[in-house]
Amino acid sequence: MVLSKRSDYGMRILYELALEPDRHHSARVLADRHGVPEAFLRKILQDLRQAGVVVAQKGRTGGYRLALAPGEISVFKILSALEGPVPKLACIVGEECRLDHGCPTAPLWHYLERRIQEELSRLTLADVLRMGQEVTSP
Repeated sequence: MVLSKRSDYGMRILYELALEPDRHHSARVLADRHGVPEAFLRKILQDLRQAGVVVAQKGRTGGYRLALAPGEISVFKILSALEGPVPKLACIVGEECRLDHGCPTAPLWHYLERRIQEELSRLTLADVLRMGQEVTSP
């Protein structure tokens, strides 16, 4: 599975929103802080809003904040919002497998896909926050 810049930026932005979940964050400030073009960041935030991950408030004191507590937002939900359906594992990138039903290694790839999806569904933004804080703590 290869993740795009959308997912990288999206996870970093959500990490920051999770640090201060009750505060609204300006798209412009977030874009500047993370070196993301503001228009691109707004598209990411729009997809996250449509998925129910963030909410937006208009006005001078508006911005974006998490729609739910970090522990209620799965990594699977985030990646699905940013990437669409989570990509499947494949022996040959970009090609459909013609041997899938008769291939002796296909069960391995299907098993790994299930395990990855289970793990992404189990992990939450709160776990991401915890992991990030462990890395940045002395």
